[in-house]
Amino acid sequence: MRVRYPLELDTRHDWQAAVRREGARHVRYGRAASVLLIELHGVSPGAPADRIAGAMADTIRAQARETDRAMRGGALSFRVLLPETGGRAARTLADRLERAFLARPDGGPEGIDLCIDVATAPRNGSLEGALAEAEQRLVSETAAR
Repeated sequence: MRVRYPLELDTRHDWQAAVRREGARHVRYGRAASVLLIELHGVSPGAPADRIAGAMADTIRAQARETDRAMRGGALSFRVLLPETGGRAARTLADRLERAFLARPDGGPEGIDLCIDVATAPRNGSLEGALAEAEQRLVSETAAR
């Protein structure tokens, strides 16, 4: 039986370096890559936000693969790099993360809005470009609230 160690969250610098490497692999070899952009809304700053962010981090650790890379990009913001993963598989993980987070007794209190967007490197495009577009979608969605 293989032991599965929990995924550790990267620093922003390490995560960005991993995104650049996967982006280069996509351009050079056509390898699939996706990123999940996870945002939590409707949470008051302070202890409640830290507790909920901790629940999301634990959920990511439990659901992500050993080869995935994750970081906490802000108080209530996470990014998960999914090497060798196309859009459909990334969306499946996003759905699994959402169900697992909302099912946690400490994760899904009333009023929490969990937004997960998927950025997948297009065949003739870049992972970084797809990520920038997804970031912009999240900004637009947040502004519309």
